[in-house]
Amino acid sequence: VMAVDAPATAGDAGGADGANSEQPVAGVDEFGPYRKERIWSMNEIRDHPLFMEDVPQDISDNPLLLALQSLIYEGKTQAEVVDHFKNLGNEALKSSNNKTSLHNALLCYTRALEEECDDKCLKSQLHSNRAFVSHRMKEYDKAVNDCRAALQLDPRNMKAYWRAAQASAALLLTAQALAFCNEALQIIPEEDEFLKFRSRLQKTLEHEDQERHQARQAADRVAQEKSGVDSVVQAVLQSRGVRLGPCLFDMSMYTPKGAPRPVLASDDDSAVVWPLLFMYDETSQSDFVDGFDERCILSDQLQIMFPADRHVEWDIEGKYVWDRLAAYLEYYPDGQQDTSLRRVDTSEPLVDMLKDLCLPPCISLHIMVDGSPFQETSASRTIYQLEEEQNFSQQQTAGR
Repeated sequence: VMAVDAPATAGDAGGADGANSEQPVAGVDEFGPYRKERIWSMNEIRDHPLFMEDVPQDISDNPLLLALQSLIYEGKTQAEVVDHFKNLGNEALKSSNNKTSLHNALLCYTRALEEECDDKCLKSQLHSNRAFVSHRMKEYDKAVNDCRAALQLDPRNMKAYWRAAQASAALLLTAQALAFCNEALQIIPEEDEFLKFRSRLQKTLEHEDQERHQARQAADRVAQEKSGVDSVVQAVLQSRGVRLGPCLFDMSMYTPKGAPRPVLASDDDSAVVWPLLFMYDETSQSDFVDGFDERCILSDQLQIMFPADRHVEWDIEGKYVWDRLAAYLEYYPDGQQDTSLRRVDTSEPLVDMLKDLCLPPCISLHIMVDGSPFQETSASRTIYQLEEEQNFSQQQTAGR
Protein backbone atom coordinates (compact mmCIF):
# COMPACT_ATOMS: atom_id res chain seq x y z
CA VAL A 1 0.00 0.00 0.00
CA MET A 2 1.36 3.43 -1.01
CA ALA A 3 0.17 6.67 0.55
CA VAL A 4 -0.64 9.72 -1.59
CA ASP A 5 -0.65 13.41 -0.59
CA ALA A 6 -4.29 14.26 -1.21
CA PRO A 7 -7.54 12.79 -2.44
CA ALA A 8 -7.64 12.54 -6.19
CA THR A 9 -10.07 14.93 -7.83
CA ALA A 10 -10.85 15.82 -11.36
CA GLY A 11 -9.07 19.13 -10.94
CA ASP A 12 -5.83 17.41 -10.07
CA ALA A 13 -5.62 15.57 -13.37
CA GLY A 14 -3.35 18.11 -14.97
CA GLY A 15 -1.24 18.86 -11.90
CA ALA A 16 1.96 17.50 -10.55
CA ASP A 17 0.15 14.54 -9.00
CA GLY A 18 -1.68 13.67 -12.23
CA ALA A 19 0.00 10.28 -12.37
CA ASN A 20 -1.60 9.31 -9.09
CA SER A 21 -5.02 10.45 -10.22
CA GLU A 22 -5.09 7.82 -12.93
CA GLN A 23 -5.75 5.12 -10.30
CA PRO A 24 -8.69 5.31 -7.88
CA VAL A 25 -8.08 6.02 -4.22
CA ALA A 26 -8.59 2.89 -2.14
CA GLY A 27 -9.26 4.69 1.14
CA VAL A 28 -8.05 7.09 3.82
CA ASP A 29 -6.39 6.27 7.13
CA GLU A 30 -4.53 8.21 9.76
CA PHE A 31 -1.65 8.71 7.35
CA GLY A 32 -3.85 10.08 4.60
CA PRO A 33 -5.39 8.74 1.39
CA TYR A 34 -3.84 5.67 -0.29
CA ARG A 35 -4.26 3.45 -3.35
CA LYS A 36 -3.54 -0.28 -3.89
CA GLU A 37 -0.35 -1.25 -5.76
CA ARG A 38 0.23 -4.50 -7.65
CA ILE A 39 1.38 -7.24 -5.25
CA TRP A 40 4.32 -9.62 -5.87
CA SER A 41 3.65 -12.84 -7.80
CA MET A 42 5.88 -15.92 -7.95
CA ASN A 43 6.51 -15.39 -11.69
CA GLU A 44 7.47 -11.78 -11.07
CA ILE A 45 9.94 -12.79 -8.38
CA ARG A 46 11.44 -15.50 -10.58
CA ASP A 47 11.77 -13.19 -13.60
CA HIS A 48 13.26 -10.25 -11.71
CA PRO A 49 16.85 -9.56 -12.92
CA LEU A 50 18.12 -9.48 -9.33
CA PHE A 51 17.14 -13.13 -8.78
CA MET A 52 17.88 -14.62 -12.22
CA GLU A 53 20.46 -17.38 -12.46
CA ASP A 54 20.46 -17.46 -16.28
CA VAL A 55 19.47 -14.82 -18.78
CA PRO A 56 16.79 -16.16 -21.15
CA GLN A 57 17.62 -16.28 -24.85
CA ASP A 58 14.50 -14.25 -25.68
CA ILE A 59 13.98 -11.20 -23.45
CA SER A 60 11.32 -9.54 -25.58
CA ASP A 61 8.59 -10.28 -23.01
CA ASN A 62 10.62 -9.12 -19.99
CA PRO A 63 10.40 -5.31 -19.65
CA LEU A 64 12.98 -5.17 -16.88
CA LEU A 65 15.64 -6.93 -18.95
CA LEU A 66 14.77 -4.80 -21.95
CA ALA A 67 15.28 -1.71 -19.82
CA LEU A 68 18.65 -2.96 -18.57
CA GLN A 69 19.70 -3.82 -22.10
CA SER A 70 18.80 -0.35 -23.32
CA LEU A 71 20.93 1.13 -20.53
CA ILE A 72 23.89 -1.07 -21.48
CA TYR A 73 23.68 -0.25 -25.18
CA GLU A 74 22.53 3.36 -24.79
CA GLY A 75 24.74 5.69 -26.79
CA LYS A 76 26.94 2.85 -28.16
CA THR A 77 27.57 2.14 -31.82
CA GLN A 78 27.14 -1.32 -33.32
CA ALA A 79 30.91 -1.82 -33.38
CA GLU A 80 31.10 -0.93 -29.68
CA VAL A 81 28.35 -3.42 -28.87
CA VAL A 82 30.20 -6.11 -30.79
CA ASP A 83 33.44 -5.23 -29.02
CA HIS A 84 31.62 -5.37 -25.69
CA PHE A 85 30.52 -8.99 -26.27
CA LYS A 86 33.94 -9.90 -27.58
CA ASN A 87 35.53 -8.63 -24.36
CA LEU A 88 32.99 -10.55 -22.29
CA GLY A 89 33.94 -13.73 -24.16
CA ASN A 90 37.62 -13.08 -23.63
CA GLU A 91 37.08 -12.48 -19.92
CA ALA A 92 35.11 -15.73 -19.63
CA LEU A 93 38.04 -17.68 -21.07
CA LYS A 94 40.58 -15.91 -18.85
CA SER A 95 38.61 -16.55 -15.68
CA SER A 96 38.52 -20.33 -15.96
CA ASN A 97 38.66 -23.30 -18.32
CA ASN A 98 35.57 -25.11 -17.04
CA LYS A 99 32.37 -25.86 -18.94
CA THR A 100 30.61 -22.75 -17.68
CA SER A 101 33.38 -20.48 -18.96
CA LEU A 102 33.38 -22.19 -22.34
CA HIS A 103 29.61 -21.92 -22.50
CA ASN A 104 29.66 -18.21 -21.66
CA ALA A 105 32.46 -17.48 -24.11
CA LEU A 106 30.64 -19.35 -26.87
CA LEU A 107 27.46 -17.39 -26.18
CA CYS A 108 29.27 -14.04 -26.18
CA TYR A 109 31.17 -14.61 -29.43
CA THR A 110 28.03 -15.89 -31.12
CA ARG A 111 26.01 -12.92 -29.84
CA ALA A 112 28.65 -10.55 -31.17
CA LEU A 113 28.57 -12.20 -34.60
CA GLU A 114 24.79 -11.82 -34.70
CA GLU A 115 25.25 -8.04 -34.81
CA GLU A 116 26.70 -8.36 -38.34
CA CYS A 117 28.92 -5.32 -38.09
CA ASP A 118 30.87 -4.04 -41.09
CA ASP A 119 34.29 -4.35 -39.44
CA LYS A 120 35.76 -7.39 -41.24
CA CYS A 121 38.83 -7.61 -39.03
CA LEU A 122 36.69 -7.60 -35.89
CA LYS A 123 34.39 -10.29 -37.30
CA SER A 124 37.43 -12.35 -38.30
CA GLN A 125 38.70 -12.19 -34.70
CA LEU A 126 35.31 -13.29 -33.41
CA HIS A 127 35.24 -16.33 -35.71
CA SER A 128 38.80 -17.18 -34.73
CA ASN A 129 38.01 -16.83 -31.01
CA ARG A 130 34.93 -19.00 -31.35
CA ALA A 131 37.08 -21.57 -33.15
CA PHE A 132 39.38 -21.56 -30.12
CA VAL A 133 36.39 -22.39 -27.89
CA SER A 134 35.22 -25.13 -30.27
CA HIS A 135 38.71 -26.65 -30.25
CA ARG A 136 38.69 -26.83 -26.45
CA MET A 137 35.27 -28.51 -26.66
CA LYS A 138 36.75 -31.02 -29.15
CA GLU A 139 34.29 -29.79 -31.78
CA TYR A 140 37.08 -29.76 -34.35
CA ASP A 141 34.91 -29.60 -37.46
CA LYS A 142 33.15 -26.48 -36.14
CA ALA A 143 36.54 -24.98 -35.30
CA VAL A 144 37.76 -25.47 -38.87
CA ASN A 145 34.56 -23.93 -40.27
CA ASP A 146 34.96 -20.83 -38.10
CA CYS A 147 38.61 -20.51 -39.12
CA ARG A 148 37.66 -20.65 -42.79
CA ALA A 149 35.14 -17.86 -42.20
CA ALA A 150 37.77 -15.85 -40.32
CA LEU A 151 40.29 -16.20 -43.15
CA GLN A 152 37.75 -15.14 -45.75
CA LEU A 153 37.25 -11.92 -43.79
CA ASP A 154 40.93 -11.38 -43.02
CA PRO A 155 43.45 -13.53 -44.95
CA ARG A 156 46.25 -12.37 -42.62
CA ASN A 157 44.67 -13.66 -39.41
CA MET A 158 47.54 -15.85 -38.19
CA LYS A 159 45.62 -17.21 -35.20
CA ALA A 160 42.94 -18.49 -37.56
CA TYR A 161 45.57 -20.34 -39.62
CA TRP A 162 47.06 -21.85 -36.47
CA ARG A 163 43.74 -22.97 -35.03
CA ALA A 164 42.61 -24.35 -38.38
CA ALA A 165 45.81 -26.39 -38.67
CA GLN A 166 45.47 -27.71 -35.11
CA ALA A 167 41.82 -28.68 -35.56
CA SER A 168 42.52 -30.33 -38.93
CA ALA A 169 45.30 -32.39 -37.40
CA ALA A 170 42.93 -33.48 -34.62
CA LEU A 171 40.51 -34.65 -37.34
CA LEU A 172 43.40 -36.66 -38.89
CA LEU A 173 43.21 -34.42 -41.96
CA THR A 174 46.97 -34.10 -42.19
CA ALA A 175 47.07 -32.77 -45.74
CA GLN A 176 44.54 -30.07 -44.87
CA ALA A 177 46.46 -29.08 -41.74
CA LEU A 178 49.62 -28.86 -43.82
CA ALA A 179 47.86 -26.61 -46.34
CA PHE A 180 46.86 -24.15 -43.58
CA CYS A 181 50.46 -24.08 -42.34
CA ASN A 182 51.81 -23.42 -45.82
CA GLU A 183 49.37 -20.56 -46.35
CA ALA A 184 50.42 -18.97 -43.06
CA LEU A 185 54.13 -19.31 -43.88
CA GLN A 186 53.59 -17.47 -47.14
CA ILE A 187 52.57 -14.48 -45.03
CA ILE A 188 55.28 -14.81 -42.34
CA PRO A 189 57.90 -17.25 -43.67
CA GLU A 190 59.99 -17.31 -40.49
CA GLU A 191 57.20 -18.02 -38.00
CA ASP A 192 58.87 -20.60 -35.74
CA GLU A 193 55.75 -22.37 -34.40
CA PHE A 194 54.38 -22.90 -37.90
CA LEU A 195 57.73 -24.19 -39.15
CA LYS A 196 57.96 -26.76 -36.35
CA PHE A 197 54.35 -27.84 -36.78
CA ARG A 198 54.75 -28.14 -40.56
CA SER A 199 57.79 -30.36 -40.09
CA ARG A 200 55.80 -32.71 -37.85
CA LEU A 201 52.88 -32.73 -40.28
CA GLN A 202 55.15 -33.56 -43.22
CA LYS A 203 56.55 -36.59 -41.39
CA THR A 204 53.05 -37.70 -40.44
CA LEU A 205 51.82 -37.31 -44.01
CA GLU A 206 54.74 -39.33 -45.37
CA HIS A 207 53.93 -42.12 -42.91
CA GLU A 208 50.23 -42.03 -43.83
CA ASP A 209 51.01 -42.09 -47.56
CA GLN A 210 53.28 -45.08 -47.03
CA GLU A 211 50.58 -46.93 -45.08
CA ARG A 212 47.96 -46.16 -47.74
CA HIS A 213 50.33 -47.35 -50.47
CA GLN A 214 51.00 -50.60 -48.63
CA ALA A 215 47.28 -51.14 -48.07
CA ARG A 216 46.56 -50.59 -51.76
CA GLN A 217 49.32 -53.01 -52.74
CA ALA A 218 47.96 -55.66 -50.36
CA ALA A 219 44.44 -55.18 -51.71
CA ASP A 220 45.71 -55.43 -55.29
CA ARG A 221 47.59 -58.63 -54.49
CA VAL A 222 44.51 -60.19 -52.91
CA ALA A 223 42.37 -59.14 -55.87
CA GLN A 224 44.89 -60.51 -58.36
CA GLU A 225 45.23 -63.79 -56.49
CA LYS A 226 41.47 -64.10 -56.15
CA SER A 227 40.91 -63.23 -59.78
CA GLY A 228 43.60 -65.67 -60.91
CA VAL A 229 42.23 -68.57 -58.87
CA ASP A 230 38.67 -67.86 -59.97
CA SER A 231 39.62 -67.82 -63.65
CA VAL A 232 41.41 -71.16 -63.35
CA VAL A 233 38.49 -72.68 -61.46
CA GLN A 234 36.08 -71.36 -64.09
CA ALA A 235 38.17 -72.96 -66.83
CA VAL A 236 38.20 -76.33 -65.04
CA LEU A 237 34.45 -76.23 -64.48
CA GLN A 238 33.70 -75.13 -68.03
CA SER A 239 35.62 -78.11 -69.36
CA ARG A 240 32.94 -80.27 -67.71
CA GLY A 241 30.04 -78.12 -68.79
CA VAL A 242 29.59 -76.75 -65.25
CA ARG A 243 28.59 -73.08 -64.89
CA LEU A 244 28.30 -70.92 -61.79
CA GLY A 245 25.14 -68.96 -61.02
CA PRO A 246 24.35 -66.59 -58.17
CA CYS A 247 24.62 -67.63 -54.53
CA LEU A 248 21.34 -68.98 -53.19
CA PHE A 249 21.56 -67.86 -49.58
CA ASP A 250 23.20 -65.29 -47.34
CA MET A 251 26.19 -67.17 -45.99
CA SER A 252 27.53 -64.42 -43.70
CA MET A 253 26.69 -66.45 -40.58
CA TYR A 254 29.02 -69.18 -41.83
CA THR A 255 31.64 -67.14 -43.70
CA PRO A 256 31.80 -63.58 -42.27
CA LYS A 257 34.95 -62.76 -44.29
CA GLY A 258 33.22 -63.17 -47.66
CA ALA A 259 31.00 -65.34 -49.80
CA PRO A 260 32.17 -68.98 -50.11
CA ARG A 261 33.40 -70.13 -53.51
CA PRO A 262 35.01 -73.21 -55.04
CA VAL A 263 38.81 -73.43 -55.18
CA LEU A 264 41.30 -75.76 -56.80
CA ALA A 265 42.49 -78.79 -54.86
CA SER A 266 46.02 -78.41 -53.54
CA ASP A 267 47.18 -81.75 -55.02
CA ASP A 268 45.45 -81.64 -58.41
CA ASP A 269 44.85 -78.67 -60.69
CA SER A 270 41.94 -80.44 -62.32
CA ALA A 271 40.00 -81.11 -59.10
CA VAL A 272 37.83 -78.64 -57.25
CA VAL A 273 37.06 -78.25 -53.55
CA TRP A 274 33.51 -77.01 -52.96
CA PRO A 275 31.80 -75.36 -49.99
CA LEU A 276 28.70 -77.39 -49.10
CA LEU A 277 25.52 -76.31 -47.35
CA PHE A 278 23.53 -79.24 -45.94
CA MET A 279 19.89 -78.32 -45.30
CA TYR A 280 17.46 -80.43 -43.30
CA ASP A 281 14.21 -78.79 -44.33
CA GLU A 282 11.96 -80.96 -42.18
CA THR A 283 13.65 -79.70 -39.00
CA SER A 284 14.77 -76.23 -40.21
CA GLN A 285 18.40 -77.09 -39.43
CA SER A 286 21.56 -76.76 -41.51
CA ASP A 287 25.27 -77.52 -41.53
CA PHE A 288 28.11 -75.90 -43.46
CA VAL A 289 31.24 -77.64 -44.73
CA ASP A 290 33.89 -75.16 -45.77
CA GLY A 291 35.72 -77.44 -48.19
CA PHE A 292 34.57 -80.76 -49.70
CA ASP A 293 36.76 -82.43 -52.31
CA GLU A 294 34.54 -83.32 -55.27
CA ARG A 295 36.47 -86.56 -55.72
CA CYS A 296 35.03 -87.82 -52.42
CA ILE A 297 31.63 -89.44 -51.96
CA LEU A 298 28.86 -87.79 -49.96
CA SER A 299 28.07 -90.92 -47.95
CA ASP A 300 31.45 -90.68 -46.21
CA GLN A 301 30.64 -87.11 -45.12
CA LEU A 302 27.13 -88.11 -44.03
CA GLN A 303 28.54 -91.03 -42.00
CA ILE A 304 30.71 -88.60 -40.07
CA MET A 305 27.78 -86.27 -39.43
CA PHE A 306 25.10 -88.91 -38.75
CA PRO A 307 26.69 -92.09 -37.37
CA ALA A 308 24.44 -94.98 -36.44
CA ASP A 309 25.51 -94.99 -32.80
CA ARG A 310 24.97 -91.29 -32.09
CA HIS A 311 22.18 -88.87 -32.96
CA VAL A 312 22.41 -85.13 -33.32
CA GLU A 313 20.70 -83.03 -30.66
CA TRP A 314 17.85 -81.81 -32.85
CA ASP A 315 17.03 -85.32 -34.17
CA ILE A 316 14.51 -86.17 -31.46
CA GLU A 317 13.15 -89.24 -33.29
CA GLY A 318 16.63 -90.56 -34.08
CA LYS A 319 15.78 -91.09 -37.75
CA TYR A 320 18.70 -89.21 -39.30
CA VAL A 321 21.22 -92.00 -39.88
CA TRP A 322 23.69 -91.77 -42.74
CA ASP A 323 22.52 -94.85 -44.67
CA ARG A 324 18.84 -93.83 -44.41
CA LEU A 325 19.27 -90.41 -45.98
CA ALA A 326 18.57 -89.09 -49.47
CA ALA A 327 20.37 -86.07 -50.90
CA TYR A 328 18.91 -83.60 -53.40
CA LEU A 329 21.12 -81.14 -55.24
CA GLU A 330 19.72 -77.67 -55.89
CA TYR A 331 20.68 -76.23 -59.27
CA TYR A 332 19.63 -73.71 -61.92
CA PRO A 333 17.88 -75.24 -64.96
CA ASP A 334 19.05 -73.75 -68.26
CA GLY A 335 17.67 -70.28 -68.89
CA GLN A 336 15.79 -70.13 -65.58
CA GLN A 337 16.21 -68.08 -62.44
CA ASP A 338 14.25 -70.48 -60.23
CA THR A 339 16.02 -73.56 -58.96
CA SER A 340 15.12 -77.24 -59.12
CA LEU A 341 16.15 -80.30 -57.12
CA ARG A 342 17.89 -83.39 -58.44
CA ARG A 343 18.49 -86.50 -56.38
CA VAL A 344 22.12 -87.49 -56.32
CA ASP A 345 23.75 -90.86 -55.62
CA THR A 346 25.63 -90.44 -52.35
CA SER A 347 27.77 -93.49 -53.08
CA GLU A 348 29.35 -91.88 -56.16
CA PRO A 349 31.97 -89.11 -56.23
CA LEU A 350 30.38 -85.68 -56.19
CA VAL A 351 32.18 -84.64 -59.38
CA ASP A 352 30.08 -87.13 -61.39
CA MET A 353 26.87 -85.53 -60.08
CA LEU A 354 27.75 -82.00 -61.21
CA LYS A 355 28.40 -82.36 -64.93
CA ASP A 356 26.55 -80.03 -67.30
CA LEU A 357 24.75 -78.16 -64.50
CA CYS A 358 24.51 -74.51 -63.51
CA LEU A 359 25.29 -74.40 -59.80
CA PRO A 360 25.54 -71.80 -57.05
CA PRO A 361 29.10 -71.12 -55.81
CA CYS A 362 28.18 -72.89 -52.57
CA ILE A 363 26.58 -76.24 -53.38
CA SER A 364 23.25 -76.66 -51.61
CA LEU A 365 22.15 -80.18 -50.66
CA HIS A 366 18.73 -80.91 -49.18
CA ILE A 367 18.96 -83.95 -46.92
CA MET A 368 15.79 -85.96 -46.22
CA VAL A 369 15.02 -89.26 -44.56
CA ASP A 370 14.54 -91.67 -47.45
CA GLY A 371 10.98 -92.95 -47.68
CA SER A 372 9.60 -90.47 -45.16
CA PRO A 373 6.29 -88.64 -45.75
CA PHE A 374 8.20 -85.36 -45.87
CA GLN A 375 10.35 -86.65 -48.72
CA GLU A 376 7.33 -87.75 -50.70
CA THR A 377 5.57 -84.39 -50.41
CA SER A 378 8.65 -82.22 -50.86
CA ALA A 379 10.62 -83.97 -53.57
CA SER A 380 8.03 -85.77 -55.70
CA ARG A 381 6.96 -82.71 -57.66
CA THR A 382 10.54 -81.72 -58.36
CA ILE A 383 11.49 -85.24 -59.44
CA TYR A 384 8.47 -85.37 -61.73
CA GLN A 385 9.51 -82.09 -63.28
CA LEU A 386 13.03 -83.42 -63.76
CA GLU A 387 11.71 -86.57 -65.48
CA GLU A 388 9.58 -84.41 -67.76
CA GLU A 389 12.62 -82.34 -68.65
CA GLN A 390 14.65 -85.47 -69.37
CA ASN A 391 11.86 -86.98 -71.50
CA PHE A 392 11.50 -83.73 -73.45
CA SER A 393 15.25 -83.61 -74.02
CA GLN A 394 15.25 -87.22 -75.29
CA GLN A 395 12.37 -86.45 -77.66
CA GLN A 396 14.21 -83.42 -79.03
CA THR A 397 17.30 -85.54 -79.58
CA ALA A 398 15.27 -88.27 -81.33
CA GLY A 399 13.58 -85.65 -83.53
CA ARG A 400 16.91 -84.47 -84.81
